Amino acid sequence: MKSADDRYNPKSCRFSKEWMFLQAFLTALALNTELGVANDEIDGISNVLLARLYALFAQIEFGIRSRGFFLTVLTAALFVGYMWISQKKRFFSTEKHAALAAFLSAMYTGGMAYWYGGSLSLLYSFQINRIRSIVLLVGMYFFYLHAIEGMHYMLHKKTENAGTVAEKKGKWVSMYQKSSFWITWGILMLAWLVHLILRYPGAMSYDNWAQLRYYYGFETYTTAQPIFHTWLFGSFIRLGVKLGSSNVGLFLFVLMQTLIMSAVLAWTLELMKRWNAASWIRKLTFAVYCVAPYFAGYAAFPIKDYLYTAFLVLLVCLMAEWMILRDQFWQHIGKNVLWIVGTTLMILCRKNGIYLYFVVVTVVLVQMGLHKMKGAKDTADSRQPEADKREKSAAWKQWMRTAGRKLIVVCLPFVLVFVVEGIITQVYHVEKDSPKEMFSLPFQQTARYVKEYGDEISEEEREIIAKVLDYDSLAEIYEPMTADPVKTTYRSGSAGDLTAYFKVWLKEFFRHPLCYVEATWNQNYYVFAPYVDNVVYNKNCLVGSELEYDKEYYSWLNFQIPEKMEGVSNVTVKLYSLLTTAPVIGMFSNVAFYVILMFVLLHFIRLEKNKRAFFVMLPAVISFLFVLLAPQIQGQPRYAFPIIYTMPLMIAFYQRTGKV
Repeated sequence: MKSADDRYNPKSCRFSKEWMFLQAFLTALALNTELGVANDEIDGISNVLLARLYALFAQIEFGIRSRGFFLTVLTAALFVGYMWISQKKRFFSTEKHAALAAFLSAMYTGGMAYWYGGSLSLLYSFQINRIRSIVLLVGMYFFYLHAIEGMHYMLHKKTENAGTVAEKKGKWVSMYQKSSFWITWGILMLAWLVHLILRYPGAMSYDNWAQLRYYYGFETYTTAQPIFHTWLFGSFIRLGVKLGSSNVGLFLFVLMQTLIMSAVLAWTLELMKRWNAASWIRKLTFAVYCVAPYFAGYAAFPIKDYLYTAFLVLLVCLMAEWMILRDQFWQHIGKNVLWIVGTTLMILCRKNGIYLYFVVVTVVLVQMGLHKMKGAKDTADSRQPEADKREKSAAWKQWMRTAGRKLIVVCLPFVLVFVVEGIITQVYHVEKDSPKEMFSLPFQQTARYVKEYGDEISEEEREIIAKVLDYDSLAEIYEPMTADPVKTTYRSGSAGDLTAYFKVWLKEFFRHPLCYVEATWNQNYYVFAPYVDNVVYNKNCLVGSELEYDKEYYSWLNFQIPEKMEGVSNVTVKLYSLLTTAPVIGMFSNVAFYVILMFVLLHFIRLEKNKRAFFVMLPAVISFLFVLLAPQIQGQPRYAFPIIYTMPLMIAFYQRTGKV
């Protein structure tokens, strides 16, 4: 830990208040700038110069979302905030944060272009938008720069409220200290149970109906959905049917996943308490868990992502404990069992879990190798040969025991997954689905290329693409926000067809690389756009059932909303929508908010060379890459749940291991 004297100490002459006020004004203007273009008619002005001035003023007025009073209040608030941050002691110079602030500002500005016009060209195709782009870039640069500095200060601020409340007296405090995990879990469960009741028996989706068709044999059981999650969900519904109602099975399933998720999140709070995380972080996290729609609102939704996220958060908790306990972690049988079971279930609940875990295992094995090399070097440098031999022998035996346990614990999940999926595959005759899901992004890039540069594609290239996708329909069905329409045209070509396709894909990238960048950015700008609300909450158990009405099995495999609860789930979901768009609390159900937090945290970790924190953040970083490769993020915030649900724990762990 650096002393106060070692920290970055800026010049005593701070920025002038005038300069700080200008930054606040530009930020307020940027936060209220729109990219729409007015069509005002100019009547009665024959002078060309005056006509242009009139048009300029009209466009400026049209592009400002709010009126003078609100902008004045916002500017004043930002000015006070900027001044407060600028007066705090800095741990790094402002220049250290400039690159990240510029990147986030560019993402914000580019996202605005896609939000309004679906193309970066909107930023420069109109003269007024060139000016607006500069305002957006500069204003948001200052905003992110001060926000980064403020966050770093807050995470390293030593306050009286940091740490536990062990020093306080009282019956209730004493009881909480003894049973903090169980009390936290109980409160979380009670808070979420209200949501389960309001949306009884649960909220279905089209994927859930597909899983039931697979499970009951009405369609070929394929790997399009995770086969274990399909079996698990189907088994609960079968149990409910045997008990007299499929409603019971659905409710039991969402109750089961709620118990698991609430227990895992309660453990994150328990770890924060053990790490002496700042009191405000723990209290805020607990409030978000209880109230934010992205947490409470998804408890009644039996999607595969929910259980997958729960077990991923569990893995992150265990990784954090390992980084703190070091080799002692591998001597703890309970934690080792949790690692094996939790990781196995994580992989079983979602297919990309195995890729994420493979990276984690690779890092674990590399760490083991480096640790062994370091031990060998230390032994070789010893000046006492005889004692060194005994030490070397003992150290070697200890390392072998620990390494053997590590290998068993980290590798056993792969074996268990293979066994479980093998049994389900044999019993239900599961068939492998096409790889179209993993190729969503390149397919989307090809579709945009065909739409924008179709006349440049040779006949040979068209034939190659047509063997994999429906070439003739690509330009028409291309939707910038989702790859679903394009990937559904996938033709199960041979490995040779796919190889030829990707050669063409690469050639076209080098011809027009910006086209591929735009296809990717246009689909994923939501992840850096805090001004966009990603509001999606399936209302009730009837979602997706409209496609099942004419099926023979619907007479007995259907879900019903109790008569006395008609409309209750609609009101509940409307409340979620309101909370998602509300000031302050809405940010805690905003994908971009958590992604930006992740990037800022990674920035701090890089500056401080905090390797332990980076290791713990690996699942979130990999999950971010999965988001970019997914068919869409708009309307599907669940893809970002691994980032959203792990962020509070990662912030607390960073605070615990920070090096400034």
